[in-house]
Amino acid sequence: MPSVPPLYAHDPFLLVQDALTRPWLDLPMAALTIACEGWALVLLAAAFVGWRERRLPESVRVLAPLYLGLALSSVVVQTLKTLLATPRPLAVLGPAVHYQLEALYQNGFPSGHSASAAAVAVFLLSRYRARAWPLAALALLGGISRVYVGAHWVTDVLGGWTIGAIAALVATPLLEAARRRVRALRGGDSASGGGARAESLGEPQVVGLDPKPEAVDRQRP
Repeated sequence: MPSVPPLYAHDPFLLVQDALTRPWLDLPMAALTIACEGWALVLLAAAFVGWRERRLPESVRVLAPLYLGLALSSVVVQTLKTLLATPRPLAVLGPAVHYQLEALYQNGFPSGHSASAAAVAVFLLSRYRARAWPLAALALLGGISRVYVGAHWVTDVLGGWTIGAIAALVATPLLEAARRRVRALRGGDSASGGGARAESLGEPQVVGLDPKPEAVDRQRP
């Protein structure tokens, strides 16, 4: 069994588990963990935005940067998991860990569930303010559930929340920059095409006329 890595040397994982673990909490915590999976968050976000906006075009306009934030957080999380390859609590603490759903041992930092939930919550809070409190509550409780089910250290959850929040905040500026770039490219193409057409129209060519009419005069009887 590996020793505790420096990243987790002072992690309060066991304190949190000992304080929260109750038989009647097992099912709610497992449900919260499942609700913070990517596919579930996509559906929850679509339902919430559709309820708030009422109109499909507006809902799509809101969801585009939200889903971009989700994708960004996922890329960063998976990259860090692969690069750092930190052990999960079960790999270090063994039988002392109360775990549910599945036994996980490697690639702990950061928590992907926590990052995804935070990305959705922060984005919706930035748009709807306090009206998005259900998603904020889900992000908070979902992160705690990852510790409860033994999947992550507290440090993993904090790192996931941070990454998700940053991804949500940069998603809209990135999408707007991409849209401006596309419009600029389209405008440049239109301008160059229009200029070529104008040039061709500005220089009419006469077809079928002899450039030397005096030669015709000399041939007349």
